[in-house]
Amino acid sequence: MEKRFSIRQSDYIKGIEWCSDRIPYPDPDIKGDTFPMTWADDGEIYTSAGDPNWGESKSGLDIEKFSGGPTDYKITKVHPMNDYLGWGGDGPKPSGMICVDGILYFAFQNMLRTRKPPFSLASQHGSDAQIVYSTNKGHFWVPTLANIATPMFPGHKFGGPTFINFGQNNANARDDYIYAVSTDQWDNGSNLRLGRVPKDGIMRREAWEWVCAFTVSGDAAWHYDLNEAIPILSLYRFVGLPEMIYLASIQRYLLLTWRLHEDFSPEDGTDLLVFEAPEPWGPFSLVHFEEYWEGKEFNPYCPRVPLKWIEPDGVTGWLQFSGSWGACGQQAGYYRSNVRQFRLKMR
Repeated sequence: MEKRFSIRQSDYIKGIEWCSDRIPYPDPDIKGDTFPMTWADDGEIYTSAGDPNWGESKSGLDIEKFSGGPTDYKITKVHPMNDYLGWGGDGPKPSGMICVDGILYFAFQNMLRTRKPPFSLASQHGSDAQIVYSTNKGHFWVPTLANIATPMFPGHKFGGPTFINFGQNNANARDDYIYAVSTDQWDNGSNLRLGRVPKDGIMRREAWEWVCAFTVSGDAAWHYDLNEAIPILSLYRFVGLPEMIYLASIQRYLLLTWRLHEDFSPEDGTDLLVFEAPEPWGPFSLVHFEEYWEGKEFNPYCPRVPLKWIEPDGVTGWLQFSGSWGACGQQAGYYRSNVRQFRLKMR
């Protein structure tokens, strides 16, 4: 198969082995996509669904909780977030979630709803990002949407922050910073940027800094001006809304992303890309590339790896992802949470 990009193969992880078939959430009426996840101090997985279209929530996003294991989890709506309205790019959409010292931090994009994507007008923009927080596990968020005058990260360079999760309640964190990565449009973007902030300053925009250069030894240099940020990975039109986690068992960062075969199309299939790196800024090596991942009709996107569902061996886990949002996908019940077990094949 032709990947249409060139990146070195990992000499640490040989690849991914699928250990089960795709398992859809048993209730097809519990709908949604995107699902950025964090494993909180209370043992639950907290997430947000874009355009959930069930219960009180229809468009926009909500806050949800996944309780239980990968084959018997139950989805509960924690907060309908009914002021976060608008379908697709016409409304706020989830990008990141993390629990730090018992506090949930939630990043969403498309706050202004008016931006144009940098690479294709057909793609969803995924820009103008904001972070809010909750001290009571998602039942109330600060600041309220009505009290946010301008987005924390305007434009597309850091338009969809995805927090790097290090374990339950951010255990196994590398230091006292919180890290996040972002691509430059929701689907089929090209550049991944990395930001960080002291964990006690997540809500202060001036405390954030971004990778702006690399030293001779390969370490990252940082700058407080987002305009100085450089990509830590560039793959032209192959970088959708990302997922990055730290696997303490193998001391490696896993980066997952995806690309649609046609810009913002729910019907033409997707590719799955998995990378690993020793540091959050790289260097990245390819672990797995799968063309027409889960089949053209299913059209999956937004892969996630819930750290709560990593097996004791440290290399077996469950991929969670969304299915086609199009009319055919809705009719077939693809547009909901799906999981599939995998194992990392170590060299």
